[in-house]
Amino acid sequence: MNFQRARTEEQITRRQKEIIDACDTLYGNSSFNSVTIKAISELTSFTRPSIYNYYKTKEEIFLDLMQREYMDWYADVAAKFHVCNTMGKEEFCHFLTDSLVRREKMLRLLSIHLTAIENNCRTEKLSAFKKNSAVVFDILSQGIDKFFSATPEKAKKTFRSEFFIYVFGIYPFTHLSKKQKTAMKEAHVIFNTISFRRLCFHGIYLLAANLVENN
Repeated sequence: MNFQRARTEEQITRRQKEIIDACDTLYGNSSFNSVTIKAISELTSFTRPSIYNYYKTKEEIFLDLMQREYMDWYADVAAKFHVCNTMGKEEFCHFLTDSLVRREKMLRLLSIHLTAIENNCRTEKLSAFKKNSAVVFDILSQGIDKFFSATPEKAKKTFRSEFFIYVFGIYPFTHLSKKQKTAMKEAHVIFNTISFRRLCFHGIYLLAANLVENN
């Protein structure tokens, strides 16, 4: 097809969505390393050179996919926090755990592929992602302020910071690849499969120890 440059923001957004959707499909059916610009072009109405008008690397496409997943998670959390007037510590931790279990793609991208994605993106693209994803930190802060208002500010800040470090850190250890499992078996390393849901809730609940429930 003859490529015509998008002339409006709506056209650009629509074309980027088509590219991101193709990347999403390929990622769901194969590995991160198997996804290429060429393969993405074959699932879209664009040629490979045309895609470079919107993204300079495949990692920039993955960055937008990761942001989309992140914002979907934000929307789920924001909706729950909006309709709930009160939430105890255990319910709060169960909700966060359940919301994350439903976002395996987001966890996989942020936990396993983040470094590769960030290293191959333009600085301006990465800065935009950081700015846009800041709302996730904000909504968590709003939830803590709403449900645990008597908690000292230092404890609130500690929970918020350690929550993200913990959650994204445990995912790789609860989702071993086939190659990792084979290597461990051949090396005679005993490794019991751990439930992400159980480990996630347990850790979040421990991190929430200093949150003070509202009376």
